[in-house]
Amino acid sequence: MLDPHRPVLTPAGIRHPRVQEFLAVKRRPSGGVPTGPVALAGMWMIGQALAAGVKLQAVFVCPALMDTAEGLALTSAAMSMGADGYEVSQRVLSRLAGRDRPDGITALGEVPRRTLGDIRIGSRTRVVIADGWDLPGNLGTLIRCADGAGASGVLVVEQGFGLSHPLVFRASMGAALTMPVVAVGRAAARRWLHHHAFRIVAADPAGSCSYRDVNYRGPLAIVIGSERRGLGPDWLAAADSIAAIPMLGSCDSLNAAVAGALLLYEVLAHDSHNPDRADPESARGGRQPVQPRSEPNSEESPT
Repeated sequence: MLDPHRPVLTPAGIRHPRVQEFLAVKRRPSGGVPTGPVALAGMWMIGQALAAGVKLQAVFVCPALMDTAEGLALTSAAMSMGADGYEVSQRVLSRLAGRDRPDGITALGEVPRRTLGDIRIGSRTRVVIADGWDLPGNLGTLIRCADGAGASGVLVVEQGFGLSHPLVFRASMGAALTMPVVAVGRAAARRWLHHHAFRIVAADPAGSCSYRDVNYRGPLAIVIGSERRGLGPDWLAAADSIAAIPMLGSCDSLNAAVAGALLLYEVLAHDSHNPDRADPESARGGRQPVQPRSEPNSEESPT
């Protein structure tokens, strides 16, 4: 007898068009479109997507791997919002999830394109800029750290992969679904920062001061270059401060995401010692808008 509380799923094998669509999204070339269809795996990630209002197109469920009330509730919620539901075998689900010991559910969603206008600007707004990064997992880790440290958004400049790469979402633990992550050209990013009177802190091993001694007050942008190339001269010239992280061993730099996390949490440490520190909502840009400078011609045109 059918369980009236269990969603009705359509059987789907590895050759089913929806299954093939999911796999195609996972295999998208590293330089793919910055947003669009995204492959999500696991109950946590899908729960984050639903909470963030991401439109799910399809959910794939393996009853042998997922037979919990939470999983059934997620499946029902997704299907009630218009997602097609499919029952797949353990073998197919493992192909979809792409990892050991999947928890029985994956989904295909559509992530909306974010713009610089989605970032709320206030007197204590923090953003972090990843310039020229090549590894999507590193970006996901940075996004997770930015979310934890109360940043208002992440600007991604001239990256070597699409922002909907599965590793971005996996490494961010879903934070990439809930905070503005914006692809933007270098010149457009600098115009936007100048327009909103951001103080720019560039991270560079040859910096003139320790990251512990930087002035982190006001609207702040932390710029982190790629591990292979670092930051170009244009960013260093535009920076108000160039911060160095000491390296006392044989390596000459930290992992880029680790460096970004260190600076983001150093900002919090400085805030905690300032009597006029803002609350978390203000730090995310919710209050005291800064008087902008003259409006740039284009917010997000590439360099």
